[in-house]
Amino acid sequence: MARVLLVDDDPTGLELRQLILERHQHTVHTATSAEAAREIRAETNADIIVLDLRLPDAADGLALIRHFKTQSPDIRIVVLCGWPQDLENQPEAALVDAVLSKPAHTAKLLQAIAGC
Repeated sequence: MARVLLVDDDPTGLELRQLILERHQHTVHTATSAEAAREIRAETNADIIVLDLRLPDAADGLALIRHFKTQSPDIRIVVLCGWPQDLENQPEAALVDAVLSKPAHTAKLLQAIAGC
């Protein structure tokens, strides 16, 4: 199964997704900020990043996508967005493997991770 880094500034959503992914045998690490995500990724070498785009601003999520792809071009990224238009027409859209609208259904999240 995958090593997943979940990044979301909403602790409730983060905890819920963590429980779901762990029940499906994924190893899960969490971060509540872009800065923490950078540190945890360096420590854990997660192979899939699932991140909320607004951390709290879309610019934070976009910068994080660029950072991860610069550090590891093969890293797989799934973006969760309450406002998908934040990613539309942005160069970072080409860097992600999947975009899911929030609230993301469990089946779609698991499918996105499996397809990465």
